[in-house]
Amino acid sequence: MTQHGAKISKLENDFTRRREQEINYSRATHSLSSRRKKRAMVIVGVFLFFAMIFTIQIVRARANYADVNVQIAKQRGKYHHQQAVHKSLNARVSQLNDKNYVEKIIRDRYYYTKPGETVYSFPNKAPKDVNDVDE
Repeated sequence: MTQHGAKISKLENDFTRRREQEINYSRATHSLSSRRKKRAMVIVGVFLFFAMIFTIQIVRARANYADVNVQIAKQRGKYHHQQAVHKSLNARVSQLNDKNYVEKIIRDRYYYTKPGETVYSFPNKAPKDVNDVDE
């Protein structure tokens, strides 16, 4: 028997030795388990950190994508407007190549006449300004 204090002594038999081994094994597994839990928490923490960074990157990329799509839509609208203006200007250019149309504009705006013609002005009809554009 071993003295384990002043009044308590430890019995040395198979049961106490097995019990002490079980307690030591339990302590070792508990220590190992707590280390594994700490390691797992660190790994989960690192994983969550990177997942959060990637999530932020994805959200930013989607916001940029939406902004770019808005800008593309605006530019397409401007492009279609410019195409319409271009078509109308081409139509005016083709009209200016027509001799009868040019003659009509010169007569209306600049009061040109053919030899022998007389121009009458009416007071209720205001003359067009020379810089006005015909539609």
